[in-house]
Amino acid sequence: MFHYLFRKIVLIFLISISFVFTSAQVYSGIDMEIRNESTADKPNIVDLVVLVKNETSSKFEGNIYIDVPKGFRSVSGNQIKLELNVGEKRFLPVKILVSNDAGYGDEEIVFSCKSSANELIVKKKLIYRVQENNTLRLNAENPLIYMNENNINDSVEIKARVTNMGNKRQDITVVFKIPETAQGTIFVERKGSVDVLKDTVFSFKFIPAHILKSTQMTINIAGFREPEKEIFGNTSVSVQNISSTQRYRDMQPLMGYSSYAKNSITAGYRRIGDNADMYQLIGSGGFNLPAGYIFISGNIYTMNNQDDPIVNNTYISYHRGNSAVTLGNVNRMLEMPLFGRGAEYSLTSADKDKKVEIGFIDQSFNLIEKTPFLQNGYGLYAKGTIGAQNTSRSISGVYVFRNDPYEKADHNLLGTDVQYLFSKDWRLNAKLYSGMSFYEADRSTKPSLGVESQYSGVISKINLNGSYFYSTDYYPGNRRGVLQIQQSFSKNIFKEHYWYANILVSDFSPKYFSYDYNTRSKNLRLDTGINFAKKGDFGWGIGYQYQEETSNNYNSFLGIFNSFEQNQLKAQRLTEYTNWTSPDKKHSSILGIEAGLVTYPDMEKPRLQMKLSGNYGYKAFSFSYIYQYGAYFLSEYAFSKVMNKTEDYKKLSLSAFYNKTLFKNKINVISGVSYTDDILYGKAPSAFFNLKYLGKQYGLYLNSSWYKYSIGSLHTNMLTIEAGVTLNLPTNTLDPGKKGSIKAFVYYDNNDNNRYDEGDEAADGYVIMINTISFKSNKEGNIEYKQIPYGKYRLKQVIQQGWYYDDMDIEMDSHRRSLEIPLHRNGTVRGKITYDFDAKTAQEFNPKLGGIIINIFQGEKLLQRISTDDNGEFLAFLRTGEYRISLNESTLPVNTYCEQTYTDMESIAGKITVLNPFVIKVKEKNIRVKKFGN
Repeated sequence: MFHYLFRKIVLIFLISISFVFTSAQVYSGIDMEIRNESTADKPNIVDLVVLVKNETSSKFEGNIYIDVPKGFRSVSGNQIKLELNVGEKRFLPVKILVSNDAGYGDEEIVFSCKSSANELIVKKKLIYRVQENNTLRLNAENPLIYMNENNINDSVEIKARVTNMGNKRQDITVVFKIPETAQGTIFVERKGSVDVLKDTVFSFKFIPAHILKSTQMTINIAGFREPEKEIFGNTSVSVQNISSTQRYRDMQPLMGYSSYAKNSITAGYRRIGDNADMYQLIGSGGFNLPAGYIFISGNIYTMNNQDDPIVNNTYISYHRGNSAVTLGNVNRMLEMPLFGRGAEYSLTSADKDKKVEIGFIDQSFNLIEKTPFLQNGYGLYAKGTIGAQNTSRSISGVYVFRNDPYEKADHNLLGTDVQYLFSKDWRLNAKLYSGMSFYEADRSTKPSLGVESQYSGVISKINLNGSYFYSTDYYPGNRRGVLQIQQSFSKNIFKEHYWYANILVSDFSPKYFSYDYNTRSKNLRLDTGINFAKKGDFGWGIGYQYQEETSNNYNSFLGIFNSFEQNQLKAQRLTEYTNWTSPDKKHSSILGIEAGLVTYPDMEKPRLQMKLSGNYGYKAFSFSYIYQYGAYFLSEYAFSKVMNKTEDYKKLSLSAFYNKTLFKNKINVISGVSYTDDILYGKAPSAFFNLKYLGKQYGLYLNSSWYKYSIGSLHTNMLTIEAGVTLNLPTNTLDPGKKGSIKAFVYYDNNDNNRYDEGDEAADGYVIMINTISFKSNKEGNIEYKQIPYGKYRLKQVIQQGWYYDDMDIEMDSHRRSLEIPLHRNGTVRGKITYDFDAKTAQEFNPKLGGIIINIFQGEKLLQRISTDDNGEFLAFLRTGEYRISLNESTLPVNTYCEQTYTDMESIAGKITVLNPFVIKVKEKNIRVKKFGN
């Protein structure tokens, strides 16, 4: 109650201050005053009282004239006769109606008092502020469009109706999104304006023949209000292929267990340098089987100077139910990776939570390798996972075996991987692996260990992220003989400023029986700094870096013959960066500066070290640069010594890139040039240009690259050109389950006994809907739905001229399911709307016959929603039964109403029921009279 009173008081207050009075009085002694008596419960009615005083010495006779703008109407008329005796004052009530078509903004209402000789005595103006109403409504004229093999090459017209229900003429854009055309997904725009309380139809035509080789397509329609591009509504139109025979296609494969196969084959040619030619064929795709599906991937290439082609990343996999078998190239990125030709098998539980995988791999890169089987080593693995689709809590166990002929060893690795989400702030990922290696050379056994953990969390608003790894020297996994610690801290300080700190500690010392050089590298790095709050378009930050690198890997480059001696590089640097983005977001730039002191292995005094780096971007163009003075790593320092350079290490790198899509995303252009100048590569320019055309049925690409470098007496100038064409085959929805076909016979059940017998006849051209897929029966009355997964399907009722069939559930549990669909006669309902009003007393309105919505209910269930045509008539086909036909008053014109908005009726098979018209009446002018004395 309090909230209602508060809103009422506020509204009255706003109404009162929305009037700004101005006056122009030219006749002394006659005064006019306007008083506002509007109430909050009638926001579209302005109640005014005009007070007129005669302070002259004679009687006054004249008129009050009221001039109102469009959309306003004075109920008492635009002229009020006035007679005032000497000293008399008169209160005149004035009621002004504000209709929905009143223009928004400040509108001027003028009151003029004139004498009987039409002489202006006094004039008053008031400004009434009409609040903006920009309500728009978007509807599809025909949300469902049928096509079949007879009209597949005909154009389809998509129509969208926009209704302006506000008080302002509006500029709009309607966007039609058409999926997977010959040019990919395209967008069609239609621009226009819609007047107040009017509607406009936006349409376009296209030929969907290449699309409707499948089942159906959905065209999404969105309306945008200009110029802000604010979306005001969206809808969709479904274009369905109603051929009598169709194949199953999962329209939302990600919602179930199906997978989506984009089948394609690509043939390419590559010219490398002056004398190397390579020919390549790549393809992938899948197809369904009665039980499960097969997926194939292939990659084969050959060069002009090799005898045998290379076949890799080529395999065939068969999926059935929750299991899958793969033969061919198998690549597994496990803790101890396995690559080569082999086989693998996986089994997943029905709830997708548990998964088991096993595989055997012969480690030969080429699938058609001529070397004997197992000669390059082999491996096998087994992995089990609980929580396979749970990213917050899962655990897996892995066993990997690998025979390594180069080390002459058999490696075994057993471990577990745990992911655990403690809360929204704390997450942990931990791995523990134990290895056992058997070496043939000295018949020794080497146990090993690998431990890794990663975590993230928050303590006292400090963000923590850590990664820790340790493995023993003979560990056979990905990282052998490694100790690595990474820890980062970050926190918002002083409100919008951001502090960070990163620490990296690593120790690398792997050992091999087949390689007796003992390498050792240690690194320590600290980064800390503050990123300050952005000021306008600029942001900046400062920081400090400490770096320490120790290694024996580069002793020979430095003239040190003791392989165990450690060389060290230390550096301390101050850093600063600045970034800028233009107000329109088209330009952006980053500038970074690092400067400090570095101590090299064979120098006692520190030397200057610095790096200048940056980037500038404008739309599709970007440019970056790096200038470095002084070696940042031992490798840079050592290689510069090999080149007998006495001056400090220097490096200059420049690059520019351009990335642009053209012609509605059909063509993509990527190009770039770069230039590097340092001790390692000398002066090395390079460039590349890539052009790609993306189409529905095929694609083309053209790639080229060039680079040149010169180091001492070594000179290289290499040009590579590559071209290819991709053929896009029909896509497929792959389902691992069993599949079958539904074959239905549709017939007219003339004797209404639900059995095809004498007197009945096959239904030619009748539309049947199963789930969301529509079929049109052939001349024999048959339809067929092929390769549909086992499960439950719904035969949905589609009532057509004179006939209907009953809804039913279809249980698909066999390879072939046959059924009969009897058609029964339905009834026809015909109705219309009419107008009844008195032109003298009726308020202003825009007569409208078409687009009035009629709702059809059976009980509480809404069955259909139809609209009247341009003659105000509507037609519906209903099965036998009782219905309520209801008029939707929200679709009536402004200032109209219908006293009886519904009618109950009974539909009788084979008969036409004509309803009494819905009578639409127009609101009458409401005149309120007030009488006042002196």
